[in-house]
Amino acid sequence: MESNGGYMLPWFKVRDALLNKVKAMPDRIALYMGVSLEKVDEKDESLIATFKNSDVMIESDVIIGADGVHSYVRTGILNLPASKPTGAHVWRGSVNISNIDVLKHFEKADLGTAAQFGDKIILFYFNFHSKTPGLFAWVCSIQDPSGELGISTGETTPLDMIRKYMKSLENPDEATLKQFADAKLVLENTKSTSDLKWSTQMAVVDLTAKEGWGGKGRITLVGDAAHSIRPASGLGGSLAFEDAVLLSRILSDDRSGKDNAQRLRDFEEMRLPRCTSISNDQTLRSTLSYKLHRKIPEWDGKYKEWVFEGVDAPSNPPVSEEDVFAEILGRQNEEMPAQ
Repeated sequence: MESNGGYMLPWFKVRDALLNKVKAMPDRIALYMGVSLEKVDEKDESLIATFKNSDVMIESDVIIGADGVHSYVRTGILNLPASKPTGAHVWRGSVNISNIDVLKHFEKADLGTAAQFGDKIILFYFNFHSKTPGLFAWVCSIQDPSGELGISTGETTPLDMIRKYMKSLENPDEATLKQFADAKLVLENTKSTSDLKWSTQMAVVDLTAKEGWGGKGRITLVGDAAHSIRPASGLGGSLAFEDAVLLSRILSDDRSGKDNAQRLRDFEEMRLPRCTSISNDQTLRSTLSYKLHRKIPEWDGKYKEWVFEGVDAPSNPPVSEEDVFAEILGRQNEEMPAQ
């Protein structure tokens, strides 16, 4: 992101870069594709992982569940609560606008520029970076907790839903018509048409539950498996990289004299406050963005600095994320009808 000197990349580029790096180190990393974990047993000082559809058996010192928001390590091995659906369906895609004159104005779009259609649909636009001119991403989030909109994964496209909303308006104003024209151009020129049909139902891990991070013995979780959050600011991937950096530091430090189980608990204790705070912040921003048409406050300066400091930041934030929203939340509560 230009705002903090980082480099914003589409998720598939990150995935491909990591996969290629792993494939380039066959002597250090064994990669098994198409297998599903079945169980983990303890044997002396080792853990033995066996798989449902393979005779592969892996012996290891620790097991790190990095298997995403619907993690089997989380629910099937550690017996932790599954992530909770938020009611939001999300589509992601990218567009190369360098040769599309009618979309040139998006080159100057701020990071996180968004268009809202009613109280259920938000379409976010992102410029990746000056190093990748013309590469432009979009994320569409549609709130449908009751299922009344009839969204079908693999069939329904965000353009279908936006068109349906526009048809429901008797006299849309010029601003809404312009938003629709831009959305139509972006979505119709998406590089991969499959991105228009493939949606994800967002789910969040409740880090305030009694289980906390939830690791046990020599097993822990990282990334979405541990702390899946709402994608209001695109911080989920960043937190996963922070997990990896800190965990590698702790496991490679032989000076502590601690066994691996205690090292994993130290890792979880250090990460829990930061991930909980950022998760709360993203949930508040996502929820309020639908209600207030994105008119939500910027991060507190100290909180923003703490977020951008990354893995080397103190575990606890300098200010509570809820303090930023105190006034808005107070107004929201006052407007709630008496029960």
